[in-house]
Amino acid sequence: MSKAISALNVGDKIEVPVLSAYQSRFGAKIVFKVADKNHSGYPSNSVTLITEKIIQLMCFDAKEPNNSNSDRKQDGNNRYLHSNLLQWLNSNAAAGAWYSAQHSADAPPTNANVYQNNNEYDTWAGFLAMIEPKFVAELLDTTQTVVKNTVTDGGSYETVNSKMFLASNTEVGLENENSIAEGSLLAMFSNDDSRVAYPTSECVSNSEYKNSAFATSQGWYWWLRTPNSLLTSKVCYVIKDGKRTSNLACIGYGGVRPLCNLSSSILVSDTTNSDGNYEIIYNSAPSAPSGITAPATAYSGQNIEVSCAAATDPDGDALTYCFERSYNSGAWTEVQNSAARTFTEAVSTAWNTLKYRVRAKDSYGNYSAYTTSGDIAVIHNQPPVISGSNADLGIKRADFTYQYSVTDPDNDVVNVVEKIDGKTIATKNAITLGETQTLSVSGNTFTALTNAQHTITITATDSAGNSAVRTLTFTKSIAGFVITLSTPLEANSQPTRANIKVTRDIPAGGTFKVEATNNPFDASPVWEDCTNAVVQGVAHVFTNKINTAAQYGMNIRVTVQRGDALTACWVSGIGGNFE
Repeated sequence: MSKAISALNVGDKIEVPVLSAYQSRFGAKIVFKVADKNHSGYPSNSVTLITEKIIQLMCFDAKEPNNSNSDRKQDGNNRYLHSNLLQWLNSNAAAGAWYSAQHSADAPPTNANVYQNNNEYDTWAGFLAMIEPKFVAELLDTTQTVVKNTVTDGGSYETVNSKMFLASNTEVGLENENSIAEGSLLAMFSNDDSRVAYPTSECVSNSEYKNSAFATSQGWYWWLRTPNSLLTSKVCYVIKDGKRTSNLACIGYGGVRPLCNLSSSILVSDTTNSDGNYEIIYNSAPSAPSGITAPATAYSGQNIEVSCAAATDPDGDALTYCFERSYNSGAWTEVQNSAARTFTEAVSTAWNTLKYRVRAKDSYGNYSAYTTSGDIAVIHNQPPVISGSNADLGIKRADFTYQYSVTDPDNDVVNVVEKIDGKTIATKNAITLGETQTLSVSGNTFTALTNAQHTITITATDSAGNSAVRTLTFTKSIAGFVITLSTPLEANSQPTRANIKVTRDIPAGGTFKVEATNNPFDASPVWEDCTNAVVQGVAHVFTNKINTAAQYGMNIRVTVQRGDALTACWVSGIGGNFE
């Protein structure tokens, strides 16, 4: 679970991970303390953090060998805006790339440019490149008020904007420099003891500066941003006992305790970890599921299925979906909490109305808003039950049947309607419950269907208006067909000629053949091709003179092959006369 960082108290600690490549310098994490909340002059709705300890010894600004001012040439520059330390704190550049000249005489903090060659940092990566990128992304730009010295920089004050910054005399509760307030007092500072800071073990071990008094168990000096307003190269800092003095900007044994501001809405862990620190949750709540699907009615004693659309998470976290139910306008109860976006349960006979809602939850315990269904009416009369299950009946090349039965839990009168592609083929009223019913797809019903997939629906509706539907599909696939008169036409003598008409549509790519026989009652009738006569609309003259049967007559046979035809081939009528 999580809570807003604004819920923490001043003095509570938050840890920020250090990237693995830089853990030898800072350790696995840098621990910050809450210094204030909604601090005057800082970004609105923000929380101010300061490192719990001194994280490194570094110069404020390097010597500037080309500076015309002799003090700055030998001892560094005390103008915060131009300081090496401010630039490094706010850089995410790679090793050796963070520095760029801030004025014409500026110089990097090389070994030669720091006091007694202690703790140069020109080859380091920028500070922001060393810590968790998600933390860096949350840093707020902050405007700081800074005094300027009266010797070279004009006195008065200026403002500086940055994400990481140093505290001022005023902010830590020390005397204003040149009677100018550089901001206002931070809540965590109240006296000398509150200003005492200790170095981390990595700070001590990495320092080129060695002193028996410089140890993790003792307070040490740390830089403020405030210059000594009467000098050009000295900067104020807090000394071991929490009081104030100033020293040369180029000394490499001043400690660094950067500050920053985060939005008050940033999330942190609900409780501290084993080190007593809160952990920032770089995480946003997921969106609400964009929709919830539930039926308008449900039947008691049967299952109801409710589903929702997927939510999205800005951080790509895994999501679970929490479904809740209210019945008879009562309280909400969680009924499922899982990654599944579909929920199924049996409808109780005690429920008259239902409503469902769902929200998404990410792996950090952040919830989306709810998405809620409409009211669902519970029907206590049960719908009919059709045997079997929805199915694909496969490929059909000829007439076929399908058998089923219908029952009704309430023994209501049930009517059944059978349809193909939405067109009714049979209506069966007041069927006998449990009796086998036969759906037939034959004759003209089958012949009229195109070669394609078709849908059968069997709808059983009881006298209470409740329905059940069985859905079946099949694919008609006929490459050709042959039509022959089921009973030959009778004649008084053997026909010698015939006029035959075939009503048809045989598109390009299909083939069409018409045959006739003038001895249809013989054991082996002689079939003659009369296609050309039919196409031309003229009579066909029979060449066959054989008729061994006692009866005379004529029969017609039409053969169609679809071939490469792109549309349906059909024959709707066969007629004509003979003599």
